[in-house]
Amino acid sequence: MRYLKVTAQDRSANGRADTVLLHFFEETHGGEDKLIHKAYALDITADGKVDFQAGDVNNDGKENTKDERLLKSFADAFLRLNWFNCGNIWARYLKIFVEDFAKDGSPDTVRLHFHDGVGKPQDETIAYTASAYDTNNDGELDWLIHFDMDNDGDQDAVDQKLVSLLSTTYLKFKWR
Repeated sequence: MRYLKVTAQDRSANGRADTVLLHFFEETHGGEDKLIHKAYALDITADGKVDFQAGDVNNDGKENTKDERLLKSFADAFLRLNWFNCGNIWARYLKIFVEDFAKDGSPDTVRLHFHDGVGKPQDETIAYTASAYDTNNDGELDWLIHFDMDNDGDQDAVDQKLVSLLSTTYLKFKWR
């Protein structure tokens, strides 16, 4: 199984995430998962929006403006989650992956697992989860399960939008 591990950090020590790191992994059984490639985004101005991004996120072997747009969209949404680490810490992260229950090559579910713990992702470190589903197998995510994604104390339309945006953008990464 392939998955994306996303970590946000506050490296400028201003109480806000300014760095979003994406690590694309291939899961292995019994050993360390294999890191295939990386990307990153920076919010240099501390306004909650990405100012610089780099990496091949759509898995086509080249880095171009399409990657920049996808990465910016994904990282901007991730910065809104308020799920980050202080400094150069790696404990809090999101593991995002797809499941294909119909086994037809089309993802039925996009899972977002928010972890708080170091090392290989495991059930014991999951703090909360969210999911997006394609219930009729038409290639469109049409049903969501979400919680307070932006950690503002309310479960509302903003949280639903964040799950939808992160899930649909992840599918465009073509990392399945």
